[in-house]
Amino acid sequence: MSEEPKVIFEETLVCPVCKSKTFKAIDYLYDTPHAGKLILSNWYCENCGYRFRDVKPYEAREPRVIEMRIENEDDLRTIIYRSAFAKVTIPELGIEIEPAGMSQGYVSTIEGVLEIILDKVGDFCDKECENRIRLAMEGKIKFTLVLEDEFGLSFIKSEKATVKPLILTNSD
Repeated sequence: MSEEPKVIFEETLVCPVCKSKTFKAIDYLYDTPHAGKLILSNWYCENCGYRFRDVKPYEAREPRVIEMRIENEDDLRTIIYRSAFAKVTIPELGIEIEPAGMSQGYVSTIEGVLEIILDKVGDFCDKECENRIRLAMEGKIKFTLVLEDEFGLSFIKSEKATVKPLILTNSD
């Protein structure tokens, strides 16, 4: 069983939105069984309500690729952790999401990942693309979820998931 998260940073800062000194920044160190030690950030402004939440690794592991074939509705309920450094690919749906500078890690189900993708790419996705994602969310399209994590922090909590080393090239 994991210990309770420990506060490692706590301070009141100037809010980046409203500029008042009411931005409470709290970072926790949390030791998890699958992802190792994580820094959980929960920052919020007591004045304007702006919030920033994030999950970042405290320590790196070996680069790896995690794949899982999603074949039914039970598979859609599988829990995953996608670190801020992981590339997400679903070849059958033509989806490839690279990590970016302000990417945030998250814990979700595979269905939740599809919802996040739909929210983020909705403006760039035509109706056919959107319909295929929705069919996948309903378990009507089989697909493969691939997480490429150069820090080895992501996981898919399923015996169906396969893990192999990620070979980094000079361009990575």
